Amino acid sequence: MNTEFLSLLRFMMKMLYVEYHMPMYILDINGEMIDEYPIQPFNPLYADKLQGLALLTAQIPDDYPAVKATNFLEQYLMIPLHHNNVRQGTLVAGPFFHAIVPEELVKGIIRDYHLTFRQQDNVLEFYRRVPLISKERIYNAAVMIHYMLYQVQLDIAEVIQHTLYIDIVPSDLPAVPDEPPSPYDNYEQHSQTSYHQNPEMEKVFLQYIREGRKEDLVKWELGFPTEKLGVLSKKSLLRSEKNLAICSITLATRAAMDGGVNAEIAYTLSDLHIQAIEECQTPAEVKIALQKCHTDFVDRVLEGQRKRYSEEINICRNYIFNHLYEPIHLHQLAAAAQLNADYLSQVFRRETGVSPVMYIQQARIEEAKRLIGLSAHSLAEIAAMLQFHDQSYFTKIFKKYVGITPKQYRKNPTGGERAALIAHQMA
Repeated sequence: MNTEFLSLLRFMMKMLYVEYHMPMYILDINGEMIDEYPIQPFNPLYADKLQGLALLTAQIPDDYPAVKATNFLEQYLMIPLHHNNVRQGTLVAGPFFHAIVPEELVKGIIRDYHLTFRQQDNVLEFYRRVPLISKERIYNAAVMIHYMLYQVQLDIAEVIQHTLYIDIVPSDLPAVPDEPPSPYDNYEQHSQTSYHQNPEMEKVFLQYIREGRKEDLVKWELGFPTEKLGVLSKKSLLRSEKNLAICSITLATRAAMDGGVNAEIAYTLSDLHIQAIEECQTPAEVKIALQKCHTDFVDRVLEGQRKRYSEEINICRNYIFNHLYEPIHLHQLAAAAQLNADYLSQVFRRETGVSPVMYIQQARIEEAKRLIGLSAHSLAEIAAMLQFHDQSYFTKIFKKYVGITPKQYRKNPTGGERAALIAHQMA
């Protein structure tokens, strides 16, 4: 590796460690370690540091940074290294966690692999040292490092799409024995541990499935900011991942039905995907199977939409979802659908039941609910972002569809849903 290039990498490693507190490693094209900063113990679940790094760098994209999540919950940022257009090796940063890892999950790993008492202590100590870094910061770090090395700007979406779940199971560890679900697993979770994710994020997830927004769902899954990993089995990490996946499939099934998928078809798909989850042998396989399940449900919703709406109206709906933060006028929708504006307005109302203007309002209010629940933006900022230039008008339209004002919704999101339901029942 070029001396000047190597010096640059070493400088970057020190600066990045100061900012992120992640160990950094430089590996050559054969996976051999050239340098590290600082020198720290590696995950004791691997035979040694070299084995772990070799497994990590076995498969990574040639051109893009990637985040790898292993079966041991740890994650690593992988930056392919090129010099003069020739692959030189890999810069590895990590491990890190995106979410708080409860000790119950670590003990689940210990039980899965039947570790000795000495190994258990080393593993627990290692997991306590791993830094907690949000997905947003990691993706921004990937973009920044890539630019520093190659002066090429990447879109964060490109990095998200190269996030990988990988099966890393050292050969000297025993296979994980599967076990049937315990009827007490859920009881233990809800009686002793705190809730592990923002319910507003769950609403966004269900909304994307219900509306057939496939691209948004993929980005949501890979960028999901979980505050704390859930524990639905204290006996086994694999069993816990399976239980969480089955819960997610149940929610996705209902959302798909709300999106127009036939109930019999939805329940059949649910059964098939739950069977696929139960057949998984590693946590990584569970995550991949769950992503396939979510995609399958969205595809079914999209298929129903294609049958329910004409091609022109589907084009208009997609245009609206992709331009919520910009002015949207009828003539723009007409141009996208290649229809006369007056004719489009008639067709849109006939197929959706509302005018284009009302449909846009509804979509923006749904987005406003998401922003109110998940962001720190002020209500005035949210109104302006979504093209409501008069805050009193924003409040009026929000209350029309949600049942309470934006300020009340920020204090109690679920109360708004109940108020809207009562108002609908009384209408």
